Amino acid sequence: MLRWLAIVALLFTFIAALLLAYANGAVVVIDYLIGSVRVHLSSALLGAVIIGWILGLLSSLGVILRLKRETWRLKRSAREAEEEIRNLRNLPLKNDH
Repeated sequence: MLRWLAIVALLFTFIAALLLAYANGAVVVIDYLIGSVRVHLSSALLGAVIIGWILGLLSSLGVILRLKRETWRLKRSAREAEEEIRNLRNLPLKNDH
């Protein structure tokens, strides 16, 4: 069910992008430090989205790596605790009776 929902959302996004590209066929000039370039408005918007996505991913990379490291540390700690429990279960019980 979730897979179909993702496919429908992706298809809807693709159709919306095609409609946006069709509706914004004008040519714009993008000026930057060493020159300028003429591109379609839809291409400029797509480029801005891709650059924004990459910058967002790079900005969250530190947090993602920190959380991964924390996950690995907690898994190791849980493994050590389970090993200690297993060792304690195998110890013989003292019978004072």
